[in-house]
Amino acid sequence: MFLHGGPGTAQIFFSRKPQRKLEDHFIVVNWDQRGAGKSYSESIKESDMTINTFLHDSQELIEYLINRFNKKKIFLVGHSWGSILGIKLAAARPDLIFAYIGIGQIVNMQKGETISYNYTLGQAIKFENYKAIRELKRIGLPPYSDLNSAGIQRKWLSKFNGTMRNGNIFRTIFMNMSLSDVSISYLIKFIKGIMFSLKNLENEQMSVNIMQKVRKLDVPVYFCEGKYDYTVPFELVEEYIEILEAPQKKIIWFENSGHLPNFEEPEKFNNFCISLL
Repeated sequence: MFLHGGPGTAQIFFSRKPQRKLEDHFIVVNWDQRGAGKSYSESIKESDMTINTFLHDSQELIEYLINRFNKKKIFLVGHSWGSILGIKLAAARPDLIFAYIGIGQIVNMQKGETISYNYTLGQAIKFENYKAIRELKRIGLPPYSDLNSAGIQRKWLSKFNGTMRNGNIFRTIFMNMSLSDVSISYLIKFIKGIMFSLKNLENEQMSVNIMQKVRKLDVPVYFCEGKYDYTVPFELVEEYIEILEAPQKKIIWFENSGHLPNFEEPEKFNNFCISLL
């Protein structure tokens, strides 16, 4: 079961192709979370957009899947924002989970955002991109007062290959899009869901510090990390794994990836998941 990133970046319509090999070995579940993609609705209350609500949603879905497919447990994958939910679920309900796989694992949001900003500014200075330097110095260090400022930092981070090693997320979505899963109405909901989710979850997400809150897991944990990931800086995962107690723990490095190794190096990611069986 995949917990997508964002918040709000539903991935059903661009996951089928890169995950096809997994379907030969697993029942693969992608879920558009509350307020995202197919699950977006203008009737959703902003007050329900909290991490605790999403944890309840996720647990309920896992229990449903176990019952529907007559399984004992699942393998749980959390990417970026979804890795907050994933690791918290692994800590709270190890009885439901064979193993947890974190992709672009969030550890300490505020520290990570500061590292990401400093990396981006450093790259702008290195390449003498004066427009980038000017814009980045104007917004200053995080936390940001608005989503537009955060967007400026992410724009230049992508430009300097700190999001993906090659290409960008829009090209990745386009290349992997399945026409059977997409429509104009879905794309509209997809965009609305991203804006709605970020607006209502970004502040709480910024307060997350897994380093303090989750120091012990009773399930094996594997972190799939891109060597070029400065969206959620990989070095914090290196710090975290040193203090984390777990029956098995390991970082799987993706040498040619940024923040989306499961899309940038899908063959390696799929083979790793299959190896867990």
